[in-house]
Amino acid sequence: MIYSSGMRPYVLICAAFALLFVSVAAHASGRVALLIGNSDYASPEMALRNPVNDVAALGDALRELGFDVSEATDQNADTMRKALTDFGTAATGAEMAVFFYAGHGVQIGGENHLIGTDFQGSDLNALRRSSISIDTVRDVIAKAGPKVGILLLDACRNNPFSDSGMVQRGLVRIRGGAGLLIAYATDPGNVAYDGLGQNSVFTASLLDHIATPDLDIRLMLGRVRQQVVLETDGRQIPWVEESVLDNHSFAPGLEAQPVQDETASDLAHWRDISSSSEIQDFERYLKAHPEGLFASFAHERIAALHSGTQATLAPVSASLSKADPDRVAAALLALGHLSDEQTRDLGPALNNYRRRLPAQETASAERLYEDAAQVSVFLAATTLQRLRTDIVALRSIERTLAIAEDALKQIEDIARTNADALPVLQQARNDVYDIYRSRGIILRRLDQSRSYYDEIMNRAAVFFPPDLETSILRAAADSRDLGYANTQLTEDAATFLRHVAQVDDSTKGSYQWLADLIPPD
Repeated sequence: MIYSSGMRPYVLICAAFALLFVSVAAHASGRVALLIGNSDYASPEMALRNPVNDVAALGDALRELGFDVSEATDQNADTMRKALTDFGTAATGAEMAVFFYAGHGVQIGGENHLIGTDFQGSDLNALRRSSISIDTVRDVIAKAGPKVGILLLDACRNNPFSDSGMVQRGLVRIRGGAGLLIAYATDPGNVAYDGLGQNSVFTASLLDHIATPDLDIRLMLGRVRQQVVLETDGRQIPWVEESVLDNHSFAPGLEAQPVQDETASDLAHWRDISSSSEIQDFERYLKAHPEGLFASFAHERIAALHSGTQATLAPVSASLSKADPDRVAAALLALGHLSDEQTRDLGPALNNYRRRLPAQETASAERLYEDAAQVSVFLAATTLQRLRTDIVALRSIERTLAIAEDALKQIEDIARTNADALPVLQQARNDVYDIYRSRGIILRRLDQSRSYYDEIMNRAAVFFPPDLETSILRAAADSRDLGYANTQLTEDAATFLRHVAQVDDSTKGSYQWLADLIPPD
């Protein structure tokens, strides 16, 4: 396993930063959580080792972060309903309301049910009577109206009735309302692992990242999903459905000034200016990142903007006039002629695109989609290479961290009885801190690359031409004098095309593509 239980001190380090910069007491009244963990079922074959442990560990972490936490372990259906009712009252008007469930869960007729410990029997009616539905939980939170409601469902453990075919495996995908985030431990129809340690794989990953100061909940859960995918070699892929407005973090506070990282800075800078129509923005990018990932695109945009006022508008074909506005907008976004705020008015962006076409050429929908696909495939393939490199680096640093933490524990034991070991102990602590610091840099870089790749992929799924082939990468590379000798780039282009084709696959977890980046051991 890549991520060892010895990493838990990171939670305490992050929590310490949060407590240092913000008063937890100021948040306590508006941050509530209900944690339910069912391990001891009436049917012995349903017993689980870790749900009660998961509740205890997560409860401790959330209290450190200023939450008013209610824990309910080994509950039957009636006591779960009572706890949920009380939680709805506590969550009314709250800043953040968190519902966590660990234990058995099943889907019955398209509805998800969390099973109480009193379940006995072999029919669906008994199963319904001994459970509460996730729809009910969602409705209670929606009625309470917190600023943000979060459902964390580690509820897809394997069970005898799904094995027998009485119900389908795992949970079914549901959607929440505005301000609600639902995180499943695994993808629809799959099972989550109870874990070999003190916590499930999903909860252990949650504990490793939940106390990171000022980390938006969506990015935090992105790290959790990434960790689960890597730790299980892609066998478990968490899923997130969210309609969350604004930024929210479990651990408010100021992080220490992060070390400047060129890769993350390059990516963040380009994302900020990619839809700009100001030459100076691209000149500033090139000054800051002369050899950056997007340097060739910046040069191209500068040239286009310089000639734009004088260029003739290419005529518009009938196919473009009749094209789906959503597809056109997605393609223009991919080409950098449009921003998310401008998608209602496509005229100026289309005119910019038409000015860039060669003389005597007609602006057609087919040409627009192909141009946007060229850019998307090249950027995605390059981003995949960066992701893969950083995942390898993360695995390496996790192994180093596990060794360093084990050594630190041994030195601490010696230092309790031998004062001569104190200087060595301090150095060992410094070494562990430096490793955590390096890990934080890689995680932030992965946050950027992961989000950017997901953005490219989901946008491309809207406008990609059918039967697109990786030969389009050659055209993109040749047109920018980038060369085409990199075999890995070609393979990553093919991987990206496959990922785009899977975007609407309702049986795949929301970060299923990460499984393709797992390096061989």
